Formats: sequence, structure tokens, C-alpha cells
Amino acid sequence: MFDQYKTVVGIAEAHHVVKKSRFFGEAAAVRTQAEVKEFLAQVQKRNPRASHYCYAYSIGSGDARREYATDAGEPTHSAGPPILAAVRGFGLSNVICVVARYYGGINLGVGGLIRAYGQCARDCLQNATIETCLFYEKLYVKVNYPNIGTVVTLCKRLDGKVINIRYEPDPIVEIQIRQKMVETFQAQLQGYGIGL
Repeated sequence: MFDQYKTVVGIAEAHHVVKKSRFFGEAAAVRTQAEVKEFLAQVQKRNPRASHYCYAYSIGSGDARREYATDAGEPTHSAGPPILAAVRGFGLSNVICVVARYYGGINLGVGGLIRAYGQCARDCLQNATIETCLFYEKLYVKVNYPNIGTVVTLCKRLDGKVINIRYEPDPIVEIQIRQKMVETFQAQLQGYGIGL
């Protein structure tokens, strides 16, 4: 199971000029739609006079991956898709890239826009610090008192983390474990007669 991804650390930036139109790219890590909207609002606030705010994002992985791109008023497929292509080209997930354009008075045509937005997004991501992150799953294991130590030991053996142990009224061990290790953890618990 694939349970890791590459994303941007902090905010990456780039600036690109084509025939007097100025393009300002910014990229950041996001995990939810709310974070997408928040980052877009921040970019709009930093670039209040831009004529367009085109962006693309990719969140999640595998079948759960959600991708979106918008031309935000530019000609169809001239801005969002080239930005998304840059995100895909760098193999990133849980990331948004926004390119704000200040119109310079000269029409660039669809081909010119595709090149300009794509280049600004690639430059932005090229300037980014990229890190590899892991997908974790949170599990709650209901156990009797003598088996608490067994659950904690199994979790640590699989590089998991014990988040919390609640003792009242029945013990529940809250753990965080890599997604690819969940089935192994469940199988080992069953070997001790413990279920999730």
C-alpha cells in the first residue's frame, strides 16, 4: 500500500514576466478544502490588484486523490491545467499552487498563457523545499487491563505511536500507525485474541 507523499514546506514563490504581464506564483501544503480556500484568500490579499488568480491543487493519494484546476476567467484550459501539470510533474500531493496574473495590456493568446502559467508554476515548485510525509491512521483498541502492554508493544514494534490510554470505564488505547501497517497490526492483535 502506498502511504507516503511529497509536499511543499512553507511557501514557495516565483515571479515571471511575459510581454508586460506579470505572473506571481505561490505554493504551499494543504490537506483540506478549507486550507485551499484559506491559502487562496491569502494570495488574493497579497496581490489585491491582480486580474486573475488561477490555481490547481492535489490532495490525498491513490483512489482518494482529489485534483482540481481552474482557469479563473482566463481562456479555457490556458491556466489551471498547466499549473496542475506542474504539480503532477513534481510528483506532489497535498499541495496548492496559485498563480496571480497582472495583465500588462498585451494579449498573449492561449498558447502564450499556457506557457506562461506553466512556467511560473514550474519555477515556483522548483524553488520549493520538498519533503516526504507519511499517511497515518488513527485506531482505537478496546482491551482488558492485562493486554494494554501487548497493544503498546505491538504498536511500537510497527513504528506506531501511542496517543492516549483511557482507563475508565474500559481501557481504550488510541494509537497512530502508518496506513500500510494497519493490516499487519490487526493480524498481530488477532494472534493475541484482541480485536479492534
